Amino acid sequence: MSRCIVLIRSHEPLHEGWRKRSFSPAGPLLDSRVKVPGLTFDETYHPVQVLRRIGGGDDPPSASGFNYAAVGPAATYAVRVEVNDEAAIERLRHDRHPEIVGVFADPAVSPFPSAYCGDAAIGATKDVARGLGVPALSRAGLTGSGVHVAVVDTGIDGSRIPVAGGWAPTPGYVPGSSAPNHGTMVAYDVRIAAPDAQIFDYALLTSQAGTWAAFLSDAIAAFADLVERVNAAPGRWVVNNSWGLFDRASDAPIGSPENYSANPDHPFNQITGALVAAGADVFFAAGNCGADCPDGRCGAGDTGPGASIHGANSHPDVVTVAAVTVKDLRLGYSSQGPGALYSRKPDLAGFSHFKGSGIFPTDGGTSAASPVAAGVAAALRQRFDTGRLAPAQLKGLLQRTARDLGGDGWDYDLGYGVIDAAAALKALGVKPRARKRAKKV
Repeated sequence: MSRCIVLIRSHEPLHEGWRKRSFSPAGPLLDSRVKVPGLTFDETYHPVQVLRRIGGGDDPPSASGFNYAAVGPAATYAVRVEVNDEAAIERLRHDRHPEIVGVFADPAVSPFPSAYCGDAAIGATKDVARGLGVPALSRAGLTGSGVHVAVVDTGIDGSRIPVAGGWAPTPGYVPGSSAPNHGTMVAYDVRIAAPDAQIFDYALLTSQAGTWAAFLSDAIAAFADLVERVNAAPGRWVVNNSWGLFDRASDAPIGSPENYSANPDHPFNQITGALVAAGADVFFAAGNCGADCPDGRCGAGDTGPGASIHGANSHPDVVTVAAVTVKDLRLGYSSQGPGALYSRKPDLAGFSHFKGSGIFPTDGGTSAASPVAAGVAAALRQRFDTGRLAPAQLKGLLQRTARDLGGDGWDYDLGYGVIDAAAALKALGVKPRARKRAKKV
């Protein structure tokens, strides 16, 4: 048996299942119009609305790509299935063609922590804050107040990091109720530059036999929930993702219509674009499969330049973050472009491998670099909502004002360079707040 994501044309029972977060309303429709021999629906996974940019109606072409400019979104719905073999997938495509938009791989994804390339921490939180330009943010009164930051991760310990809400793949999760682990570290790192941001605990990755993992279908559900939240309260949303695909052996081969890692039409890549289009600044860690000292979980052919930034981590609309130390040295585990979906990756670098949250000996990996950078975006969003500065404009600003370490402009190791909040403020024309004078008595 293998697990797949099936994307289906819009029908009211599917929408009702999404609205109620329940499989039941859609069950009869799926049994009558979609089910084929050798296929079983996962009834623990409710239909998930996936907004896609398409050519017309609910029947997108085989590769709709990332053109979010001219054509409005259409709702399709993802369900999760178990299939006996490839023959069942072919029956699904052939027998149920009018209903099926596509059948896609559902690989496991994992967080990107790291404590290698030398275990000792290099610097501490105060060094990260100074290197980012946090003092300049503070002088401008920018602390992330009023900004929503979704930490899509392993869950957050709310006794350490206050949370404003959240989501999880299974019902009943209380946001902030996780033990201190990777997600708590990531939330801490966001707050280095944005201490007053509202943190939302999207506990995507769950512990299984001592490791942290999720299915990509769960990530689709997380992002669909976020699209609704952003549309309901637009203006100031930042989403951090310090996780991804380590080993493409769990994915369908590149070139297959089921593929995720290099296929713009995969529903998770599509919904990632939809989340940015809704008005969120979406950050992804580049990955920990750099050539110099890759994570042991990286696939045999998944390390180094051009083979280590996969899927949504390489999406053209997101900010892909590489990792450097506070001494401006690239960390050898930091994944290197070209990216699988968009060649000019990564976009920026953030600081990592420092003594920070205390959850681990170091806040390490591109797992730490990404939220460090996302925190800068959250601080800037306090002053500049998406009505004044669209996600693409903020991304461009951060790229233009990054500190180029090599002196040669953009490169496949560190993108445009290290994120620089002080330079971004200067480019925006933001001046320090005037201090109030004490009254004379």
